[in-house]
Amino acid sequence: MQIQIIAAPDPGLVAAATRRRLRTPVLVARCAGWALLAATVLGQLATGVLQPGLLAGGVVLAVLVPVVLLNGTARRSLRESRVTTYEISDGGIARSSEVGRHAYAWRAFRSVEALSGQLMFGLRGGRWVRVPTTGLSAAEVEQVLGAASAQGLRVLR
Repeated sequence: MQIQIIAAPDPGLVAAATRRRLRTPVLVARCAGWALLAATVLGQLATGVLQPGLLAGGVVLAVLVPVVLLNGTARRSLRESRVTTYEISDGGIARSSEVGRHAYAWRAFRSVEALSGQLMFGLRGGRWVRVPTTGLSAAEVEQVLGAASAQGLRVLR
């Protein structure tokens, strides 16, 4: 198998990948923020005194931290992105741009997730390699997912 993809960065795909990969930290921040807001309401009902520190902390955690985290990560990814060539073969995945070339053997990956318009290959340490599927047929995407599965990767569809 030898598949080559040449793709420019797509803000929509970058945003979708960022939301997917930061799902857990964003959820934790939102839950902590809502818990602080609930504590503020309960504290005011019980004592009749509004605690602006808890109120502000809840708003920051529930709203501002997720927005800053998601937007900052997506913008940084787009700023560092260039037209990239992806090569998928029996040996693994390679990506190259004007900055450099990186090649990953299949054993370097832990999982692959099929998102709309892209495949997300998970590396250790929470990093990932995004491979856009622009220009690939559904059969070719299935061929890549089958190759990943044959190499022992967990495939999430």
